[in-house]
This record gives sequence, C-alpha cells and structure tokens, in this order.
Amino acid sequence: MSALLFLGMVPVWAETGRAPRTVLVQGGSFLQGSAEQPYAATERVHPVTLSSFEIATTETTQELWSSVMVSNPSKFRIPGKPVDSVSWLDAVRFCNALSMQEGLESAYDIKGSEVEWNSEANGYRLPTEAEWEYAARSGSSGADPSVPLAKAFYSGSPEADKVAWYDKNSAKSSQPVGSKSPNELGLFDMSGNVWEWCWDWYAEYPRTEVSDPSGPDKSTGQKVMRGGAWFTPVNLLRVTYRYWNVPTFKVNSVGFRVARNASVEEAINEVAVGDGSKLDVFDFLSIPASEAAR
Repeated sequence: MSALLFLGMVPVWAETGRAPRTVLVQGGSFLQGSAEQPYAATERVHPVTLSSFEIATTETTQELWSSVMVSNPSKFRIPGKPVDSVSWLDAVRFCNALSMQEGLESAYDIKGSEVEWNSEANGYRLPTEAEWEYAARSGSSGADPSVPLAKAFYSGSPEADKVAWYDKNSAKSSQPVGSKSPNELGLFDMSGNVWEWCWDWYAEYPRTEVSDPSGPDKSTGQKVMRGGAWFTPVNLLRVTYRYWNVPTFKVNSVGFRVARNASVEEAINEVAVGDGSKLDVFDFLSIPASEAAR
C-alpha cells in the first residue's frame, strides 16, 4: 500500500506505488438521506447498517489509472487530476485490473455489459451508494443514527469553498485531488471535482431498515453517481444528493474512487498507545491540524 503523505509536504495525489491509499471506515448505523426540501422526495430518510469497509482517500488519479490501464481517457490531462471521461463499465474493469495487479481476488465477473459482484472478494470495487454517503458524512462520527438530517451540507464543512471544486471556483476544469480540505475521515473531494460512480442501480430508497444495501438486483437502466463536479452548482455538492446515468455514459466531469471490503483484522480499529489509552486508527490517517488549517 502507498505511504501516507501529508498536505504541504508532498502533493496528496502523489502515489508512491500503484495501490491507492485507503482508510478504514468503521461500520455502524445511520439514517441515510435527508428531510431537506425540495430534495426529500428522492432522499427518503431510512435506517441503514453497514459493515466496515475501506475507501480511497482520493478520487482515482490519472497516474493510477494509466499505471494500470496504460491509456488515459481524460480531457484535463494534468498531473494529479482525477481521471475523467470514464464510464461505469470502465470503472469496474479498472477495479478488476487493479485487483489482478495487486494479487487480489477480482470483485466483478464481467461479460460484455453484464457485471456480477462477488461481495466476498477482497479486491477493489466501487462503493455502494450507502457506503459512499456514510463515508462522505464522516462515518460514525458524523452520520447520526437517531436524528434525520434536516439540512445536508458538504463533505467536511458547511462551507463549500473549503472542501469542494464547483462552478464558482473551479476555473471550468477539474483540479488536482486533495487540494481542498478533507472530511473527518481524511477523505478528499467527496464533494465536487468529478462525479463519482457507485455500484448501485438507481431506484427509490427503501422504506424499511436495511443492512449492507447494494441497490436493486435487476437493472433500472441507470447507475448512481454522487458528489457533484467542477461545473455543478453548490446544491449538487450536498452529501445526500443523488444523480444517475447509463453505465456507458462518459464525460469530462465523471470519475470514481475505489473501495474494498475490510479484513477481519482491519475491523478492529483501536490500538493501544503508551499510556494504556486508545487511539483511533483515523488519528494516524488524518492530516495534522497545523497543515489542515493552511
């Protein structure tokens, strides 16, 4: 796995190897969606319980994509920027190729445009929509399991300019990943920069409690996209905002980030420190306060 690099010392996007940097998101329960108008109809609040998982700290960069797939489909070809102009099908193929390169079990069985997910595989995959939102809301530290979200802000801050590239500040282009502040889990660009594909077929949210949801079993024709992008208005950056498109859709505002199942060892997220107290693993993965304040 790549070494941890801190903002201000080395660019966040500068991988030291071919594996993406990930953080462990400790599983838990939360109320997915929001009660905020006029979005509540498509963001129906419902209880969700998730198992622990890993998710990449940044959107997949052009460097990482090219190291695995050789070519670079992106329009904005500048070091450190997220790969763009990739379809959902491109993204799952990349996940399998990266898994093979790392000696992991492929998450997907791909036959043409038909894709089946082996949810037990340890290889790279796309996050589910529920995993994506839980991570964007900083997991158990930010996603309240008891109170519906009355107003959804952005991943890491109620101030979009601190955490996101969007239509008002992006100069009409994507920007290098990790050049805005992260959320509490150390995840960058969960709001803005490029839309991010999720695994799920788009559909109405369930009305009852669900565990580890992965969307409808049968095609609805549209795959979920999350997070907003460099050209979108600020309301589309909300952590609960849902968007969708066909699996073959590709444009210069669409990319993705990878996820993985957590191993049994990784699911234990506390380690002992010298005085016998506990230190959360995220403390090791977070940017120092002196750097994040810059």
